[in-house]
Amino acid sequence: MTDTRYWEIDRLAATSLLGRLGIETNPTTVEQAAAAFAEHRMEVQQWTANRVQSRIIGALEAQSMQDFGQKDSTWADGFIAAEQLVARLSTNELLDQPNGTAQSKGQVLRSLVRGARQRSTFVERHSE
Repeated sequence: MTDTRYWEIDRLAATSLLGRLGIETNPTTVEQAAAAFAEHRMEVQQWTANRVQSRIIGALEAQSMQDFGQKDSTWADGFIAAEQLVARLSTNELLDQPNGTAQSKGQVLRSLVRGARQRSTFVERHSE
């Protein structure tokens, strides 16, 4: 999983599809299919991120219509800053996707362990 264009999951999907279609799975064919899967995955991620971002901003705007008249200018400034922050989030940030080169299996596992530890610490602090 070190290629920047496609990940191991793209190769696995490509191998599986080629096998189901009865197409010979030589390295070149697998790489071509993996590239197509990666392109599709990235398009879907971008579409999903755009939808998520749009829904968040829509929810913030709807809530602001109710709250702006009842709150002070400091609250309104904070609300506007939050809305601007959401508007600037990238696809990777919105979907919590790795950035840059694809991660190795070890890197993914270490990341999962770190995340689990952070969540565990957060839950312990807030349950006291």
